[in-house]
Amino acid sequence: MGYICPYCGEGLPEDTPCPCTMGPDDGADEVRPLIRGPLTREIDNTRSPARQFFDERFTCGLKDLQRRFRQAAPPAAVPSVPQAEANPGTVGGAADWLLRFMVCPDPSVDLALAGAGGLGRGMMTAVIDLAGMLGAGTSPHRPAGFTGPVAGSSVDQELLARGCWALALVTEAFRSAQAAAMGPLARFHGGPVTADALLALAPPAGLDQLARFRHVFETALIPQLAARPGPWALGPTFSGSAMIGGADGDLIAAGLLLELKTSAKLTLTVKDLFQVIGYALLDFDDEYKLAELGIFSARYAYLAAWGLSTLLDELAGHQVSFQAVRQEFRHLLLTHRNPAR
Repeated sequence: MGYICPYCGEGLPEDTPCPCTMGPDDGADEVRPLIRGPLTREIDNTRSPARQFFDERFTCGLKDLQRRFRQAAPPAAVPSVPQAEANPGTVGGAADWLLRFMVCPDPSVDLALAGAGGLGRGMMTAVIDLAGMLGAGTSPHRPAGFTGPVAGSSVDQELLARGCWALALVTEAFRSAQAAAMGPLARFHGGPVTADALLALAPPAGLDQLARFRHVFETALIPQLAARPGPWALGPTFSGSAMIGGADGDLIAAGLLLELKTSAKLTLTVKDLFQVIGYALLDFDDEYKLAELGIFSARYAYLAAWGLSTLLDELAGHQVSFQAVRQEFRHLLLTHRNPAR
């Protein structure tokens, strides 16, 4: 008698633990390295089975693609500012929120609410009040999808920028325990907090950065996205996201999966490419019917987009079957997943 492992599908003798469910203290001579997630962290780790999966398949044509990306890039449109004046991570998070409001009048703020939930009841109430001031959706499990394009938020521009900065801070608290304990929101621990107090956290340099990004979005990105009628989604998660400990994209516009980058240096990193490819692979149920992958370098007002199959073929150096690669990635996650999830 035997059984089939529910994680990786391998057949095993009865009473024999599958290696994919064994951690480092299980007493086995050899164990499979676990994927603990989220996707971006696994891609950062060159020892991760997920990162090695991409390295083995999609690096042959990488240098030529990076060269063409640099050659086609325009000069900087939004210069960066010193970190002491505006934290670059918060700038990037706030720009992401700003773009969501500019392409949808009432985007879900579930991520921010999740962050607020870990900071106490007072913070949750303040974020709900803030969302109301911005016209954002706070209904539980509100769908991320809608039929686009639609008109964006009509909220006063400075109010929206301040609100996006606050939402970025709360989102950082959700993603990082260190940010929750030591970031700007730490001043409210154990004390009262209001929506107005959150709005006051945005520094002048941060507001200036967001005003510049708003202009870039209005002139260089949204007109291109508006030419794509059909199913849109903000902050999409994928049917395989939970299998890798979390993976949520920035924006999908009628089959184009777009990631927003606000880095000061214009470069097409291997991590950026593997991130968008990973999102496409994780759409196991083909819910979003992805056909293109794109990266928008906001500081350069530069949208680079590639056909999904064409990109994979070029990076692999030969024709590949996207569906076959997706199945291989799913099997990898089943084999190396952390059984604690």
